[in-house]
Amino acid sequence: MNKVILGLFLIFSTTFLSAVQIPIETVQSRPFGPTIEVNAKVIQQNNDQYAVTSSLEGYVEAYYVRAGDTVKKGDKIAKLRSIALSKLTIDYQSLKTQYSHFDKNFQSDKNLYDRGMLSRQDMTTKQIQRDALLSQIKGIEVQLQGSNVNPKSLKGSGSSHTIYASVSGRIGEILEPVGAFIKDEKVIATIINSNAFYLHCYVPSKYASMIQKGEKVLVKNNTSSSIFGRVNRILPTVDEATQRLSVLVSLDTASDELYLNQYVGATIYTQKDKSYIAVKKSALTFFQNEWVVFVPAKKDSYEARVVQVIAKDDQYVAIKGLSAGERYVSDKSYYVKSMLLKSAIGEE
Repeated sequence: MNKVILGLFLIFSTTFLSAVQIPIETVQSRPFGPTIEVNAKVIQQNNDQYAVTSSLEGYVEAYYVRAGDTVKKGDKIAKLRSIALSKLTIDYQSLKTQYSHFDKNFQSDKNLYDRGMLSRQDMTTKQIQRDALLSQIKGIEVQLQGSNVNPKSLKGSGSSHTIYASVSGRIGEILEPVGAFIKDEKVIATIINSNAFYLHCYVPSKYASMIQKGEKVLVKNNTSSSIFGRVNRILPTVDEATQRLSVLVSLDTASDELYLNQYVGATIYTQKDKSYIAVKKSALTFFQNEWVVFVPAKKDSYEARVVQVIAKDDQYVAIKGLSAGERYVSDKSYYVKSMLLKSAIGEE
């Protein structure tokens, strides 16, 4: 890309912008297709929304998150006070104590058995009792681990229970208030996987033959960066409320600036079937009530060419007013525009 240093402007008073490089490119012919402006809704497939549940019943003591917060897998979601957990903890610790005493006695009995001072029947009975205690301990450990409770971390009555995020995403809703009593497997919150957002586009039926799978779509939501997607599929039914075609668009990247059930505008770029003289979108600017593109004039100077916009895609604008092969300011046209305006009012 050729670059020139912006200095003098036409016949206006000289103004020099040191160290500002103005990119220059060549006007070329490019293919374009019709664009379709539609309304759309941000949606999500059912399997991309996850329920946060507790495998133990109890009272919600506190939340570590709020609706809209971003969480990672393993982050704390809520704290519960669970009588059921307290009972399990007491039973577990009691059984562990019993087993410790029983095992010491068992080892002593085994020594007696090895010396022939205890019958096989008595020894077998004690072995069965010991194994039964161990089985109960293992059973409670399985219950605790299933509730994301580490048995080794239990202290005292152990009624406090923390619920963790099983997936990464954004908190959709908090469904149970602090202080609420919840039963096991009750959903207390939802996590939305923002990497799996879709657009449900409502397209007038007259455009049905123009839209194909894979075509590019731009989300129009005044976001800080452009959000693009691709036509995923055209649903076989018409939306009952709007009587428009339902087109599902998968988004290329996740964005914290889109929200589930949000309505946005969208531009669908259809198959390119015609060629026009085109410049980059960044070259186009509104100047003195006209769309213009700046072109190099004499050395270190520029002039504004009025153009007519014919078509556009996500990167280029088809225009009338320039010819193929002409050089034009492809970006930073606001510098040129600003200095032309200053020169016109006599600022140095």
